[in-house]
Amino acid sequence: MSKSSSSLYSRLHGIFNSSPTATLKPARSPNRSKPRNLVGKPKEPSASPASAAAAGDSGKSSIDAKEKTLRKQLEKFKKSCESDDFRQVHGIYSAFVRRLKGERKFSMIDEALQYQKKFEDIKSEDFVIRMMLLYGYSGMADQAHKLFDEMPELNCERTIKSFNALLSAYVNSRKYDEAMKVLREFPEKLGITPDLVSYNTMIKAFCRKGSSSDVLSIFEELETNGFEPDLITFNTMFEAFYSKGWISEGDKLWDLMESRSLVPNIRSYNSRVRGLVKNKKIPDAVSLVDEMRGKGISPDIHTYNALISAYRGDDNVEEVMRCYEELKEKGHRPDAVTYCLIIPFLCQKGDLDRATEVSKEAIKRKILSRPDMFKPAIQGLVDQGKVDEAMELVKKSKLQGYFRYISDLPINKK
Repeated sequence: MSKSSSSLYSRLHGIFNSSPTATLKPARSPNRSKPRNLVGKPKEPSASPASAAAAGDSGKSSIDAKEKTLRKQLEKFKKSCESDDFRQVHGIYSAFVRRLKGERKFSMIDEALQYQKKFEDIKSEDFVIRMMLLYGYSGMADQAHKLFDEMPELNCERTIKSFNALLSAYVNSRKYDEAMKVLREFPEKLGITPDLVSYNTMIKAFCRKGSSSDVLSIFEELETNGFEPDLITFNTMFEAFYSKGWISEGDKLWDLMESRSLVPNIRSYNSRVRGLVKNKKIPDAVSLVDEMRGKGISPDIHTYNALISAYRGDDNVEEVMRCYEELKEKGHRPDAVTYCLIIPFLCQKGDLDRATEVSKEAIKRKILSRPDMFKPAIQGLVDQGKVDEAMELVKKSKLQGYFRYISDLPINKK
């Protein structure tokens, strides 16, 4: 290891050990209280055995219907895969796998991806990598590994790229120790030399795992093997440090990055802004965004979401709405996070008119992945007797489960 590399490792080691807080322990999930029902659900009379059986049959029919629908979609997907052009559109594959993952249909995911072996594309390493990453996204690292092992039989060359995809599949499946085992055992067996992407993947794994000693070990190995950490390396660690609110340690890491002549990008700044917001240092977060702009880096939707979160925590309705309007003026598309921050907050502050308006904007933009975010606005409308407006939001926001209960409420419509 060179003198400069040794110094870099020592400085990183010092950052981890300079504060008892910087141990990279995984943050505990906050206790979530049971969400309040949108409206009081009428109590049902006790069911007779016959009615219970009927309900059971009804539930089973519903499940069977969904199973049939998914099976039809799978067969349609497989048929579409016969098209050369279709197989080149990775986004369609991702969307379909995401749908099946949401329904926990892992056997169908495996069937869809195994089906790809019949095409000549399977001889292309890039195509196989796509399949491995989809397995990893679905938490199916073992299937990704099986596909990796089969590559020689499929006349597909294995290089460092597919090896790194295998590491990513394990990391995205949250199997960090198994990923480390792959890194330790496979390169020598396969005649593959790990590269910077390999080490960055493992740094990501151990940052997620919360093991500072493993991060340091990988970092030292990275340098011992002649690699220089890049912006991805540092951004990965920024996310770990700042997400835990370790501002001092994160800033030392920032100085270390700049000492290597690496220029922070939007991802670097967003991690730092979120860290400041987490520590309730709102003025510092705003100043950092101004500094970012001064360096020619424009805020993105994630920056604005961080600022909205900051002003929300500060109970500043007008600044929240100013950020919301500004991000749209700058050409950014509000996402589900944006609306989940704003709609309940406006309702909490008693600004039901704007909460309803923003809800309608979200529906118009087809941001419907988290329908629960509309509940406070719907509840507020119900409480004010505006049942027609509440019903309209229910219909359009995919909260049909509440339709019957609102319909049954003995409220005078306004």
